[in-house]
Amino acid sequence: MASTSETGHSKNVANFEELIFIVTSYDKDYNPAKSVLKLTALNSQLTAAKDSLTNVNSAFPPYILAIADRETSFAP
Repeated sequence: MASTSETGHSKNVANFEELIFIVTSYDKDYNPAKSVLKLTALNSQLTAAKDSLTNVNSAFPPYILAIADRETSFAP
């Protein structure tokens, strides 16, 4: 039976964005001691993750074309 669960980097970024939404709803009650867990740091990490995902998604089609060309070149 095929799996119907969503996986991958896109889902991880979406879940991270949902986490930030939940943390934002806590308002002043969310005040972590570590600076990497503060809302500003989380938002900048989300931006970096979205940018990386965009870069990967734009680089993937040319990569697939290069593989197809290479397979064609080495075909008997």
